[in-house]
Amino acid sequence: MFKMNFRGILGCLLAVLVAGMVTTGCYDDSELRSSINDLKTQLQQLQTLVTSLQNDDAVTSVTPNADGSYTINFKKSGAMTIRNGKDGENGKDGKDGSIVSVAKGAETYTFIFADGTTVILPRYSEVRTLTFEDADYCGPENTTDYWSAKIDDPQYGGPILYGTGCTWKDEQNTFLSGSILPYDPETWSGGMSGGGIAISNYGGWLMVNVDYSQQLTCYNYDLGDGGSREKAGNNGSDNFAVVYDAGAWGANPAALTFSDQEPRVIESLYVVNTLYTEYVLFYGNDYCAPLADNGFFKVTATGYFGETPTGTSEFYLANKNRQFVSKWTKWDLSELGYVDKVVFSVSGSEELYGDWGINAPTYFAIDDIAVRVYPD
Repeated sequence: MFKMNFRGILGCLLAVLVAGMVTTGCYDDSELRSSINDLKTQLQQLQTLVTSLQNDDAVTSVTPNADGSYTINFKKSGAMTIRNGKDGENGKDGKDGSIVSVAKGAETYTFIFADGTTVILPRYSEVRTLTFEDADYCGPENTTDYWSAKIDDPQYGGPILYGTGCTWKDEQNTFLSGSILPYDPETWSGGMSGGGIAISNYGGWLMVNVDYSQQLTCYNYDLGDGGSREKAGNNGSDNFAVVYDAGAWGANPAALTFSDQEPRVIESLYVVNTLYTEYVLFYGNDYCAPLADNGFFKVTATGYFGETPTGTSEFYLANKNRQFVSKWTKWDLSELGYVDKVVFSVSGSEELYGDWGINAPTYFAIDDIAVRVYPD
């Protein structure tokens, strides 16, 4: 926290200036008056900045002006202008006046004054949530069914996931983006089988005759009658997303990115098993043994800033004693820090593997992704 005794500083500086007046006898006091005025201006501006700190205010934007001043907009206090030296000139080189420079960091603005004083103020931020609901979409397409239009029907072999593919963007909100590549029938590559994140509104809980044809269905016991295309998402919402990690065989990583390429903190998201995944883990099938009593099935999220990993976070979709995540559950991802990409990978205990890798379906569902956004 920045602290300053303004009266003490002003008194000391004025005392020094007066002492200079006494020892020099006759003098031209114009320079002295200018220095005093500059000092008062700087102290006033410092006082305003420090007051904003005391009021838990935050900076929404800083705009440099043609005269060398800066206009600062605060979330609570509105706008103020800080001057850059006498006539907007001298302060630029630190010889005179008030403000020298303003630097925007990841979470703060740093204001440097001519006398070396530094004031650091927080940038205003807000947590925005990607719900995948049409009513919440605020991107440039200006459509009322943006998310629902990207849901394939049927779930397997449909025209989106096994045809044109899709790239979705939550523009003007969280800026999150994901994709499914176009499908190439000649090489059997791309599409949902190639990995990625697809939009869905299929839900169910009745584990009878479940197979890959229900790859977009999340497990939701609250649906009651077995299945529905409404209210299957977190908190009874309609839409969500299904992540598929195709592993080394996939052409498209199961990844969240930002469409504007600005790094941000993904605070959290909600996760649940898909119906197909939970069915195979519980009963097994022709390709995969059921989960062992001491087995596990988990998702690892790896954050990246450029090509550099920022950290990992794990979420267990099934754990020892065959405890399955059958209801939407919050996953905190804030420990990954500032990222421009998060890649999901699925792994499990040894009974889930065969000669060519993991045989359990590597799907899971996500919803309500919370991102910290700096609007400036």
